[in-house]
Amino acid sequence: MHPISSTSMESLPNELLLPILEACVVPSLFSVCKRWHHLLDSEVMPSLYKKIGKVHVPQGNVKEQALIVDRIYKLEEKLSETAKVNAIFRQIFTLASSLSALEFKWKTEEKRGLTLANYFSYLLNINRLLLWKKLPGGEEYLSQEEIKHLPLEKKGELLRGWIEENCKSITSLDLSGVGLTYLPPEICQLSKLRVLDLNQNQLTGLPAEIGQLSQLQWLGLRENQLTSLPAEIGQLSQLQELYLSENQLIVLPAEIGHLSQLQALDLRENQLIVLPAEIGHLSQLQSLNLNQNQLTSLPEEIGQLSELQALYLDQSQLTNLPAGIGQLSQLRALDLNQNQLTALPIEIGQLLKLQRLYLNQNQLISLPAEIGQLSQLLNLNLHQNQLTILPAEIGQLSQLQWLYLNQNQLTALPIEIGRLPQLQTLELNQNQLTALPAEIGQLSQLQELILSQNQLTALPKGVGQLSQLRVLDLSQNQLTRLPANIGRLSRLRWLYLNQNQLTALPKGVGQLPQLRVLDLSQNQLTSLPAEIGRLSQFIKLELAENPLKNIAKK
Repeated sequence: MHPISSTSMESLPNELLLPILEACVVPSLFSVCKRWHHLLDSEVMPSLYKKIGKVHVPQGNVKEQALIVDRIYKLEEKLSETAKVNAIFRQIFTLASSLSALEFKWKTEEKRGLTLANYFSYLLNINRLLLWKKLPGGEEYLSQEEIKHLPLEKKGELLRGWIEENCKSITSLDLSGVGLTYLPPEICQLSKLRVLDLNQNQLTGLPAEIGQLSQLQWLGLRENQLTSLPAEIGQLSQLQELYLSENQLIVLPAEIGHLSQLQALDLRENQLIVLPAEIGHLSQLQSLNLNQNQLTSLPEEIGQLSELQALYLDQSQLTNLPAGIGQLSQLRALDLNQNQLTALPIEIGQLLKLQRLYLNQNQLISLPAEIGQLSQLLNLNLHQNQLTILPAEIGQLSQLQWLYLNQNQLTALPIEIGRLPQLQTLELNQNQLTALPAEIGQLSQLQELILSQNQLTALPKGVGQLSQLRVLDLSQNQLTRLPANIGRLSRLRWLYLNQNQLTALPKGVGQLPQLRVLDLSQNQLTSLPAEIGRLSQFIKLELAENPLKNIAKK
């Protein structure tokens, strides 16, 4: 045996060190082996951990790679890199053993197995078998005596030929939740696939071969660890639905614009900071979900999505909208909750088919007059903004059924509010309203009127004309009296008047036939109409903190 010096060992790649160390039986080399065993822990193992990260996230930085690897293997962040490598390989070898009997003996073969080459070989072949077992007839084939005792690598080598003979014609494959951490390139052999479900796995990337599935129409990849998409995704010319929610995507390849048949694209809960201009090439797209990303702006080309019906942009970082948004002539739902918008472009008024506009939790200080052109709008949500006034054109929304304006800075409502003949719900709690226009009584279909936490001192008589009203919340205002005709609200079921300055009630309050809850707590009432006393057994009546004299407090 030729003597091996420490200098010559230093020139060897890490993956060859351990097998050599195990061969070190010559006493004179003991000290050298001991030195290199120490280096294994202090240098080789952390290096191997970083290389494993590059296998899964080739383009990411070291921190991103480590985060992804730790997610895949459910590793505690506080562990050393050496401990993480050991934990990763234990999981790999345990899984390998379950797929190929007696494949690896951890206790006796521990050091020999800790190499990058071994890691990638096991990764590839484990995932080949996870795929294989889900193919029609795959599990039965793998359980045959002459097959199940073959080494894992040998089994993996058989997959390509087996698919060629048995599976080329399958059109649908469900691989959801099977534990894939790597998609074997043999997937491209399933050239007739129309549906491929890869949801709820641990995939960090896709092989370039995915682009060869030219018949694919539906591709599910939600709840994985994808950090990027290959350019070859653009070759899926028949794809109609692509689901990528709950991944780690930061950017999209420009080739996404080649998916000319795509109708639904779900990208919610990723890390996207920008959209490629090519997104505008998706001429058949009907639904685009971008909720919970990091977008600060949208490309002007978004306006080219001529078939788009639903655009979801909740919980991003948008500070403005491009004028091109007005070109989305088929749009019916636009969700922009929890962004940083301070204004809307006047082009918003061109969305003549829009039925739902959600803008809550932004920084809007005003609305453009063009909002009144949204003649098909049913639901307008503007709560938690900085609105101080509404444009008179709000009264042109003749189809509006739900209007949410709570938690703004409104001090008054335009009289045109009464021109909303279909309005069913009007929420105005937590504003600065001191009065309501008499025209509010013209809302003939109104069922819920929420006005809590304002500065109202009186109500207009028109409130008594709201014949369909079921809920009236006037709590935490400065009311000293109620209009006498409040008793005409024959369908009212919930009436909240707590925390006001009421000293008396009109007789009609006790004559509301549908009333089930009446909260009068924390007022200045000294007496109640006799009619309320007779109703008390049928309703929930709150009277606490009133100076009542003629009825027991509840």
